Amino acid sequence: MKGNTDSLKLKSSSSELNKVEKLVEALADKYYLNDSYFANIMVALTEAFNNALTHGNHNDPSKQISIDFSLNDKEMIFEVRDEGEGFDHLLFLNTRHSDNQRGIELIQSVSDKVEFSDNGRCISIHFNVASVNQSISQSRMSAFGQQTDARIKQEDENKRH
Repeated sequence: MKGNTDSLKLKSSSSELNKVEKLVEALADKYYLNDSYFANIMVALTEAFNNALTHGNHNDPSKQISIDFSLNDKEMIFEVRDEGEGFDHLLFLNTRHSDNQRGIELIQSVSDKVEFSDNGRCISIHFNVASVNQSISQSRMSAFGQQTDARIKQEDENKRH
């Protein structure tokens, strides 16, 4: 992975799902994501991948699915793009399609913002991570304080002996 961006090109095959999972795990490790963010990102990306595979590319092995990741001060953004015909996402979102709509509703419920582009072939999934950075800073400061306290106690014990 390079910097605050990454890209993944996948075949239209359910066997590629493990690569999506590995991407999320690597990002969680790199950016110290808590379990909630990890789970939400995992759910959103696996749903988006499955939608691209099934509804976008219609399981056509000659087509690809790409996942692009970027991070700025406020959010992580994942763009999942297929090579299908696209769809009218506004009409789709304003109409009830029961099972066909469940994946997008799930993605919307676990993320902070969802956008469509390229005639519905691309979904951008946003996660507000400003609070993650704050909690990381707080946990690091707490850990630093605990280490400092332990070091002071050890020095005091050494002085007594």
